Order: sequence, then C-alpha cells, then structure tokens
Amino acid sequence: MRGLKRLCTVIFVLADLFVLAALFLTWYGPWTAAASALLYLEPYALAVLICLAVSALGLLVLLVRALFAGRKVRTVEVATVDGGVISVTRDAIAAQASHIVEADGTCTAARVRVDAKPRGHVRVHVRVLPRRTVDVVLKGAELHAELIDGLAAVCGDTVEDVSLEFVEPEAVTLSEPDETTAAEEAPRSAEPAPEQAADPTSEITVSMGPARDAEKEA
Repeated sequence: MRGLKRLCTVIFVLADLFVLAALFLTWYGPWTAAASALLYLEPYALAVLICLAVSALGLLVLLVRALFAGRKVRTVEVATVDGGVISVTRDAIAAQASHIVEADGTCTAARVRVDAKPRGHVRVHVRVLPRRTVDVVLKGAELHAELIDGLAAVCGDTVEDVSLEFVEPEAVTLSEPDETTAAEEAPRSAEPAPEQAADPTSEITVSMGPARDAEKEA
C-alpha cells in the first residue's frame, strides 16, 4: 500500500511539473513561439491533456482528504466509571508495548506505532530488533501473547490487532551444543590421544606362539 501511494505521489508531481512547464513556456521566455507550436502537435497536446487530468485528479484527492480526513487521535477511551471516562494516551500504549518487548532483554522495540480511534479499536504495530539470533516463530508467538495480555492491562478490551515485524538482529550467534552432546564429548576429550601411527616402512614383530606355552613358562 505504501509503495502504491508513493508511486501515485511521484506520478502526480511529475505530471504537475510537465504541465506547468508546458504552459509557462507559452506565456513567457524566449521559446514562447516554439512552445505554442508544439501544442498543435497531436501527441504533445495529448500528453499535456493527460498530465493536466492527472494533476486535477490529484488536487481533488488532496482537497477531499483535507476536508473529510479524521483528526489524529491522541487519547483512547478504555472504560466508563460512574459517568466518568477513563482514557489512555497513545504514548502510554506505545511505552507499555516497548516495556513488554524489552522485558527479558533479548529484544528491543525499534519502533512502535499505535493506531487508535477515540472510542477504542486500538491497533499496535511493533518493529522488533533482536539482540542476537532468535527463533522468529517461537519468539514472535511468545511476544504476541505477552503483548495481548500486557496491553489489556492498559487498554482493556479495546485492543483489536497486534502485529510484529522482526528486523535483522544486532549480533548473529551460533546455536550452542546441548547438554547431552557435551556430556558425550567430555569423556572422549579426557581419553589420552592415540600414539602416532608407525611409519609404514618400519618392521612390526608379532608373537605367533600359543598362549598355553607362555603359561607353562610362567
């Protein structure tokens, strides 16, 4: 959605610049005659009309947004007690979300965005920056559950949606060997190193006599 909005903005600005330049050159400057002559060319005139239509449409959209866009909500009503209203600010909700994400020290809340309406419907988006490599699926599910419970203490039942976005961790760590593997490798490391293999050209003598002859001699 953001990409489409940015593309529309770029097209609107370029169309405005082209129309302004095309019309301005017909009124003022040393190229007024040439600019006026270009308007008699069908492709050029069609391009000017298209850009003019895009500019008019963009200005109409900006006017409608300015007239009917809702005001930015700074506080959210979470409860009503004895005729009074209990409200909480968006900054307080964002601070609570950051505290929950950073509680165990493994992650940092890089950015918290809170979208809310005056009478509830709070949506929280958190960009999570891990301090080291984590399992995104497990950690994401854990943080999501913690955020739902923690934000309920601040917003009540007005929390409508909680989304998480993980970014590249500050440090990449390798997985540590488990205790079983370490225990199995410990005795092996304690064993003495085998003697260096003999040179293949050296002579090896092996006794071939029966074992009982050795017992009689003993």
